[in-house]
This record gives sequence, C-alpha cells and structure tokens, in this order.
Amino acid sequence: MKFFFHIATVVALVGTLATGTAIAQTSPAAPMGAMSAASDDGRTADTWLRDGDTFSIQYGVYTKHRSYSAEHVDHNRMVNLEIQSNYDRVWGADKTLFGAAVLRNSFGQPSQWVYWGQRWDVNDYVYVKVTAGLLHGYKGKYRDKIPFNKAGVAPGIIPSLGFRFKGATIETILLGGNALMFAVGYQF
Repeated sequence: MKFFFHIATVVALVGTLATGTAIAQTSPAAPMGAMSAASDDGRTADTWLRDGDTFSIQYGVYTKHRSYSAEHVDHNRMVNLEIQSNYDRVWGADKTLFGAAVLRNSFGQPSQWVYWGQRWDVNDYVYVKVTAGLLHGYKGKYRDKIPFNKAGVAPGIIPSLGFRFKGATIETILLGGNALMFAVGYQF
C-alpha cells in the first residue's frame, strides 16, 4: 500500500510542477484567461516549464539480474516521471532531464530515485541517456548492497539506451554492474 502512496505523491508533484500551480512561480499568476509574456529563457509567470519542454512517464516492466538470488525481485513496478528540456544542456546533449521514480528495489523494498541528466539523440529513433541522482530505500540487511549508502541515501549514475517511435519509448537501463531494467514509456 505504501508503494501506491509513493506513486501518488510523485504523480501529484509532477502534475503540480507541469501546471505551475503555486510552486516556483516568480510572480503572481495572471488573471484567468490572460496571457503572460515569456522571459528570455522561455518561462512565463503561469508555469516554470519553458518553451519546448516536454515530460514523459515510464514503467519498469522487467529487471534481469546478473546473478541469481532467491531474494531478487524481477518485477520492480518502477514508475518514472521526467521533464525533458531544451535548456541548460551540457556536453553536446540534445535534452536536459529532471526526474523522479518510485520502485521496488532488487530486494522488494520501496525506493525512490531523484535525478538530473542529459539525453543525446543518435537519430530520430535511438537515444542515449545518462542520469545522476540520489537513491533511497536500501535498508536493513540490504543497506550495504549499494555503495555509499551509509546515511540511507546513495549517489548513483545510471546510463540507458532508448528507442522511440512517435511518443512511445522502450529503454534498457544499466543498474550498476548488477542488473538491466527494461522500461516502456510515453513522451508528451
């Protein structure tokens, strides 16, 4: 039940951020029906999203671990919400990424991943992503299963290879040297 609470929290947060209500507004919202002029970086007073920003949702359908353990969970039910921006890109990337995911970690514990990243488009159908962020949720006897988790939150870097057609996506996500996750999604 807690897992669905985490999903609802992430969905509510992304929905709030996407509509721009009450969070990160630099000025009061314009009266209903009024148009706000965009600033130099594409933001308006109505939303903190900028011109051309999009978002996506993903679901982790299967995880394949490198070595077998009866404790491993192969269906982690990952739900990821991500904003993809044309602004603030580095290293020649095509998009900057901001996201949050809720999932069951390899041992079935509720976990969260909050990240920033970059996406490079190889062509119209193939892309490569690298995200860096903080992972929370490895607890108890599994706390030391990920590096640097002494405080209950660990840094991580996650590369992935994705394929897209129209708005639909399929990604193969490398989880350290221990697992591959397969996810499906849609870009809005």
